[in-house]
Amino acid sequence: MNIFKRMGDIISSNVNSVLDKMEDPEKMIDLAITRLEEAIDEIKLTIAEKTAEARRIDNLLIERKNARDRWQERAKLAAAKNEEELAKEAISERLRLDSLIAANEESSVSLKSLLQSLMESKVEAEEKLASMRAKSSELKARAKSAKNKIKVNKIVSDNENAKFDKRIAEIKAKIERWECQADEGYVPPKKEDNRTSFEELEKEAAIEEELRKLKEGC
Repeated sequence: MNIFKRMGDIISSNVNSVLDKMEDPEKMIDLAITRLEEAIDEIKLTIAEKTAEARRIDNLLIERKNARDRWQERAKLAAAKNEEELAKEAISERLRLDSLIAANEESSVSLKSLLQSLMESKVEAEEKLASMRAKSSELKARAKSAKNKIKVNKIVSDNENAKFDKRIAEIKAKIERWECQADEGYVPPKKEDNRTSFEELEKEAAIEEELRKLKEGC
C-alpha cells in the first residue's frame, strides 16, 4: 500500500478546495509549492518512523533466532540425558519462538516493501517540487503581466468612457440651448453682406453726376 498516495489524495483534495476559492495565480503557485513541501516532509517523517520500526524488528529477529537456537540445543541435551520433561519444555519454547520469528519476518518483509514504496514516492514528489519551483518564476511573471494588461485596459476603458460621457453632456447642453431659443421665438441674425451691389454703384454715380452739373451751373 502506498502511504504517499493516501496522503497525496488528502492533500490534493485540501489544495483544490483552497485553490477553487482563490483568484490570484501567484498565491496559488506558492500554496501548491507549500503543500507539496509539507507532503514531502510527511513522507520523510514516515520513512524515519518505519525505518526505526524495521530496525527494531530486525534486532528482535536476531535475538529470537539466537534464543530459538539455544532452546534447540537444550532440547537435544535433555533428550540425550533422557530428561523428557525438560526436552518437551525446550521443544515447546523453541516452537513458540518459531511462531514469533515467522510473524516478525513477515512484518519485516512488509515494512521493507513499504519503505521502498515510500522512497519512490519521495523521489517522485521531490522531482515534482523541483519542476514546480523551476516553472513558478515563469508562471508568476506571466500572471503578473496578464494582471498589468487587465489593469491598463481598465484604465483606458474608464478614460474612454469618461470622454464619451463628457461629449454626450456637451451635445445635450447644446440641444437644450436650441430648445430654449426655439421656445422664445429666437431668430438668428442674418449675416451682413459687406459687398456693394450694382444698384448702389449706379445710384451713387447718378448722384455724383447731378452734383457735378449743379456745380457747373453755378
